[in-house]
Amino acid sequence: MAENKNKTDDKTTEKSVDNKPSSENITQENLVENNIELILGEKGYEYYINNKKKVTFYSVAVLAILLAALAYKLIYVQMIVEPKEEEATEKLWQAESKAFDEQDWESAINGDSLGFFKGFKQISKKYSGQNAGKIAQYNLGISLLNNKEYENAIIELKKVNFQDELLGTISQGAIGDAYMQLGAVSDAFVYYQKAYQRKENELTTPLYLMRAALCLEIEENYSKAIELYEMVYKNYPSSKDAVRAEKYAESLKLGNPVYKFDMSNGE
Repeated sequence: MAENKNKTDDKTTEKSVDNKPSSENITQENLVENNIELILGEKGYEYYINNKKKVTFYSVAVLAILLAALAYKLIYVQMIVEPKEEEATEKLWQAESKAFDEQDWESAINGDSLGFFKGFKQISKKYSGQNAGKIAQYNLGISLLNNKEYENAIIELKKVNFQDELLGTISQGAIGDAYMQLGAVSDAFVYYQKAYQRKENELTTPLYLMRAALCLEIEENYSKAIELYEMVYKNYPSSKDAVRAEKYAESLKLGNPVYKFDMSNGE
């Protein structure tokens, strides 16, 4: 009987030990709570205690957004976008070499007849979402202009969408050049004006002021042409066009238009 009683006592003791909360768990929980209080401060901690479910929900939501951004960077950008951009850039330089090194505009536009490399037309369509595709679109318009396909050049250059100072401006000016070649002087002036007003700088602004002034001379709007010439040599005295602009302005003031002279010299 005594033996049975001891066994019962052992079981009771064992059971009470099993049901006793772990001091380790209590310590960890308290540690977490204390850390949260230190991080959030007294008021923040009080809010956390009263709104645990809400705080947990928003924390999970923020974590999900961060993980999605990380996945976009690691998976989409590094594994899809960047390799495709590199591929597009590699194809682009072959067409650029034909265009700007060899002036073989036809091959630059359409690629070679044997299919060894793609032209700007194919590259701009295939990689339209990439930077290389945007550059190909610009190069396509410039190549068409140099290949004397003026109407097609206008169509393609109007698709160019650069926000930078130079290429975006030159795209507008190149449309003006194409209209001039077609004899559409008023349309040419509109795009030259867009070009010189777009983003003021020492390189493109005086260039397109001069071309806009030429359009005004052709249309015999001499007073406005003088204004543009004066803008060139007064605002951009170090420009290569400054001396010529001053000469043209003075000539117009004396009643001697100079555009016929310039046109006969291919200017």
